[in-house]
Amino acid sequence: MKACIVFAHEGSNSFNHEILKRVSDELEKAQIEYTVRDLYQMNFQPVFSALDMKRVERGNLSSDIEEEQTLITDSDLLVMIYPVWWWSAPAILKGYIDRVFTDGFAFRYEANGPVGLLCGKEAFVFTTTRESAQEMAAKGLDEVIRKQIVEGTLEMIGYVVTYENFAAVPYVDEATRKEMLDSISEKIATLRLPAGV
Repeated sequence: MKACIVFAHEGSNSFNHEILKRVSDELEKAQIEYTVRDLYQMNFQPVFSALDMKRVERGNLSSDIEEEQTLITDSDLLVMIYPVWWWSAPAILKGYIDRVFTDGFAFRYEANGPVGLLCGKEAFVFTTTRESAQEMAAKGLDEVIRKQIVEGTLEMIGYVVTYENFAAVPYVDEATRKEMLDSISEKIATLRLPAGV
C-alpha cells in the first residue's frame, strides 16, 4: 500500500503539524510507504488558468500536474490535512483540487452526471477549527464543511472517505489534544486489517 498526504497549513508549528506527524508515524509503523505534499513548502501554484483548461482539453498537462496525478494514481490512500478557513479549505488546497482532480483523470461526465474514476481508493480527511463542535452544529456549518470535501469532492470521484474535524483546537487542554491524535492512530490502524475483516 502507498499513501499520499496532501498538507495545507502555512505555519511551521501548529496542531495541523502534530496531525501530520502522527499520521506519518502511524503509516511508518504500518509499513505503508508515503509521500508528503506540503503545498506551502512546495509553493504550489493554485490558480486553474485558461492555459490549464486548454491543456486538460488537449490532454497535454503541465509537468507539475502530471507529477501530482501520478502520485495520486500510484497511491491507495489519500490523506488531506488542513485548517478550515471561511468554512472551506484554504485557497491553496482548493486550487490543488481544481488543478489536479481534472475531468478525464478523476471523473468523467455521463448522461446522469459525473462518474468517479478513482474508485477502489480510500481517503482520510482531518480538519481543524477554532469553533467548538456545538457552535458549528448549531449553525449547520459542520455539515457544510463535511459535504464540501466528502460528498462534493472525494466521494464524487470514487474515494471511500473517513472524515474527522478537530474542533476548538486553540482552547482544548493537552489531554483532549492527545485524545484527538489518538483517534487518528485508531483510524490508521484499520488499514492494517485484511479486506473484508
